[in-house]
Amino acid sequence: MEPILKSYFVNFKAEFEIATEGDSHKDASAFERFVNYTLLSVDYPDAFTADTELLESVSVGGSNDTFLDGIAIAVNDRLVRSIDDINEIAEASRKLTVDFVFIQSKMRPSFDMADLSTFGTGVKLFFSNSPLPENAKVAEFRQLKDHIYADEKVIKKLHSNPSVRLYFAGTGTEPDNDHFKAIKEVIVNELSKHTSCYFERVDVSIIDGRGLTKLCRELSNSFDVQINIRDIFPLFVDSSTDVKKAYAFTCNAREFLKILTKEDGLLRRSLFNDNVRDYLGNSGAINREIEDTIQAAPDMFLLCNNGVTIVCAGFEQIRDKLVRIENPQVVNGCQTSNTIFNLRDHSNIDKLQLLVRVICTENRSVSNRIVRGTNRQNQVLEEAFEATLPFHQETLEPYFAARTDSTKLYYERRARQYSNDPLVKRTHIVNLRILTQTFASMFLDAPHQSHRHEAKLLEMYAGDEDNRRIFREDHSPAPYFACAMAWYMTEKSFREDRIDKKYRPYKAQLLLILKHCLGTPTPKLIKSRALETYCDKLLSVLDEAQFENQIRIALDAFDGAERRWKHAGGSPYGIKDNKDFTDLLIKECRERFSKDSGPKLPDEVSDSTRGEVLNIIWRHGLWFGFIKRGGDLENVYFDSRSYRGEADDLAPGARVRLTVGKSDRGTFAKSVTLEQHVAPTKSK
Repeated sequence: MEPILKSYFVNFKAEFEIATEGDSHKDASAFERFVNYTLLSVDYPDAFTADTELLESVSVGGSNDTFLDGIAIAVNDRLVRSIDDINEIAEASRKLTVDFVFIQSKMRPSFDMADLSTFGTGVKLFFSNSPLPENAKVAEFRQLKDHIYADEKVIKKLHSNPSVRLYFAGTGTEPDNDHFKAIKEVIVNELSKHTSCYFERVDVSIIDGRGLTKLCRELSNSFDVQINIRDIFPLFVDSSTDVKKAYAFTCNAREFLKILTKEDGLLRRSLFNDNVRDYLGNSGAINREIEDTIQAAPDMFLLCNNGVTIVCAGFEQIRDKLVRIENPQVVNGCQTSNTIFNLRDHSNIDKLQLLVRVICTENRSVSNRIVRGTNRQNQVLEEAFEATLPFHQETLEPYFAARTDSTKLYYERRARQYSNDPLVKRTHIVNLRILTQTFASMFLDAPHQSHRHEAKLLEMYAGDEDNRRIFREDHSPAPYFACAMAWYMTEKSFREDRIDKKYRPYKAQLLLILKHCLGTPTPKLIKSRALETYCDKLLSVLDEAQFENQIRIALDAFDGAERRWKHAGGSPYGIKDNKDFTDLLIKECRERFSKDSGPKLPDEVSDSTRGEVLNIIWRHGLWFGFIKRGGDLENVYFDSRSYRGEADDLAPGARVRLTVGKSDRGTFAKSVTLEQHVAPTKSK
């Protein structure tokens, strides 16, 4: 392997803690992951940062891989791993685009025509009723493909037929002969004429060692571009702001496309790493207005559009109308940029002028202020700004930094925060998605929901500020660090094959069990000596020396709950997303680990929250009722034992404060207090 490419490969293994120990088979498997990571990261930046299990999911090579080493499916430019992912995107979008990506990689200096032909056969079999046995990962992607082609809600929103991209990668030099070119054409023709599935476009690319090295460089966003401009004027900024220089200029859209377009003609998505939102597609009114202006009134575009803001490492005016921009990042104008790229072949593109603001700085805090200040005019999903709230910035991030544990973990509050730090391993970084999902699994007793996108989880548990249950300002950071450590140790055990891969789909359930192994109720999550002691005990069982034994205990508890589930007639499929199985799992844990010899205590008492009286029911002179909470939280039962006031005040609609307990029968309200009084409407 060429030395520079080898250095990228060695760094990749170190960052992801992949130990090959001189084993050629392990090295080949690691190379497949290296290629999958590199090729997909270029087109889907930060995909692997946001989803730590994605690399394992897309790397399908191994036994029964049907001649494929990597598979990825992108819906509206977002890599998906479940039918839920597809449905959530479909519900939020007016139109859908679908891309299938297939990768075959060989860690050898030559390209074999037979390997390329076999690769093409594997892709054709994926879109047919394959007679070959498939491993579980390939089968899961087949299910996603079948859903896309069968679900009516998806089909009716397809903007065009799906596209297919094939990448055949190796460490040598791409062959320049007619036979190799002919095989590529045969694969394209056979897939284009496929009768089971229709495709808008089929591309076959050969990625040789030189090309792979170039892509690795591009991942670090190390590139510069020269464009011709029309008018330019400086923006005067105080020297204390740490901005080297700032300019505003106008240019033709055709010139701006030089920034947006990679050499292969695809969009340079790494430009938008620092943008708080992805391209929203055509789901929003503003984006449709951008399209309409380009198509119907291009001469008005400069006046109607806010333009694009770029933060860069260097800016130089080479000549009067020629500028050079080094390492640009589009921090505002993602929607404008994507729309221009999508309409790049439209006849009006050459008539289009747009405003570009360029800010030259290498200070991340300056860049973050620009991002936040310039991204309020279009709808931004709340998770884009969640990590900028004080709890993340002033509590969690400093807490992680101050910890002196033997295993150092880093909270990546900002995208790519540690990307240029060679001392920080990728596997030691946790982000908003990881903390949200693991906290939901462990401290909200919701492993059946934790697979969902962090945007949905934040909507459920933080959407109503009065009933926020996650990342609350009065929360201690200790439980979140414990979640991060539980996630890290579990991932490490999977990575080192100390946990059977069959348990990977149930990782969220294992995290829940690890907490319940303590056998004591969880204290309130506000700062207290009781909570600190509880989290210290939890971290002690997550310590490297004890974890192997602790995870065996957790696996045994999971197996026990699964046996009870099947014995009771429960389906063995889909238990990871089933609340009833979660309830059974908690019951199993209580019976195994509870240190209370008396009646079982509620597993957890949540922090004080708010709700609204839904109804009051009187029977035989006694009353009970239900309290409605915000978001998707279930209603909770209460009666005179948890409310000491006058029942006449508890009319439907009355606002109350409460804590929530849990028992075998479900959730119930405790310590209910009235916040406001409404006219009673009860009847006995």
